[in-house]
Amino acid sequence: MRQGFPVERVEQGSIADELGLKPGDRLLLVDGKTPQDILEWRLAESSESLVLTIQHADGELVEYEIEKAYDEPVGLVFASPTLDKIRTCRNRCLFCFVDQMPAGMRKTLYLKDDDYRLSFLTGSFVTLTNLSEADIERIISLHVSPLYVSVHATDPDLRRKLMGNKRAGELLPLLKRLAAAGISFHTQAVLCPSLNDGENLERTIADLYALYPAVRTLAVVPVGLTGHREGLYPILPGSREFAEAVLAQVGRWQQKALAEAGTRFVFAADEFYTLAAAPLPPEEDYEGYPQLENGVGLVRMLLAEWEENQRRLPLRVDPPVVATVATGVAAAPYLQPIIDRLNQIAGVSIKLLVVPSRFLGGQVTVAGLVTYSDLLQVLPEIEGTLYLPAVMLREGRDLFLDGYTISDLSQAAQAEVRIAGSLKEFLAAVLRREER
Repeated sequence: MRQGFPVERVEQGSIADELGLKPGDRLLLVDGKTPQDILEWRLAESSESLVLTIQHADGELVEYEIEKAYDEPVGLVFASPTLDKIRTCRNRCLFCFVDQMPAGMRKTLYLKDDDYRLSFLTGSFVTLTNLSEADIERIISLHVSPLYVSVHATDPDLRRKLMGNKRAGELLPLLKRLAAAGISFHTQAVLCPSLNDGENLERTIADLYALYPAVRTLAVVPVGLTGHREGLYPILPGSREFAEAVLAQVGRWQQKALAEAGTRFVFAADEFYTLAAAPLPPEEDYEGYPQLENGVGLVRMLLAEWEENQRRLPLRVDPPVVATVATGVAAAPYLQPIIDRLNQIAGVSIKLLVVPSRFLGGQVTVAGLVTYSDLLQVLPEIEGTLYLPAVMLREGRDLFLDGYTISDLSQAAQAEVRIAGSLKEFLAAVLRREER
């Protein structure tokens, strides 16, 4: 009996949707062959014609001949993002965030993935320590580029120590080999005070910059520490002085790279600016936000979006709007002036609700790690409709980190809960009555 690849979701309005494909259907063959993994599926999907053999949930086998535009997606989202098994991490990083998570969160959050295919397709960071020679040859032959690589340190001994893997020290020769074959990279260094900062960070930046333009960017990111580090390697939290030193170091390299290569190359995550109480760089300094998913420029993008939209705010909203906006500790200083300005509109009453991450504890302050349990602690403070940023939920789903749903929160809060994917989306929702 052929098993195939189960479909988890069908994108609305897509080719698959028009064909009547449903969650629970299974992809068996593409052009008469079983795809090896998600890369083969994506290659086949990009063509202008293909034949899909689908086994529907009721067992019926149907062949679908599809004619479409080049690179137009079919609209199938599979239960496994790689079709086959996700490749897991073989490292024992001293700062691993998964090791710091308490029990009671979504099961998938405890999976340590380290899959180069997901890196290429979704921008997730990988260490490249689990590649076989066949994997390397496949990356080269399929031109799987760019890849997003967790470097942390280029000194071989230090990288082995940080990652608990003897193969971790082989990174630079591998990057050079892939670069020679035309593969490019976005890289990151998770910075741990007194471990890979200072002179070690200087070497890391220098080594990666020497590989520019194959190495397109480097993001310097502060280590995330929860309150659940019992028995783990002792890592110091970042201080204001630490953040100031990192920003100065990154700034010097940006000036050098900009003068020599026309790019700033290395970028500091927003959290360093918050920790140092330093002003954010102007929008042009982020060069199109290539490391946005790493928290590099999220706040600046928010402020730029606000600047664009605040000129079109109404003087009055009728009927009145009463709402609460929940966020994490880190974003609050940037959001509060926006909320204050909105409250100057007649008929608008919006409250900014800052939600501490008690569930994870430690130094966690970002909105994306606020859980349902954290929100439960502040229910009495909710007024009107509750708005949450989309980063608090699993992409494409309504699940919080600890496995609860938006419906669970709405029932507990006895309030309407709405999700906003951007500031523009939030403003449109809040001011919708005025826009009609």
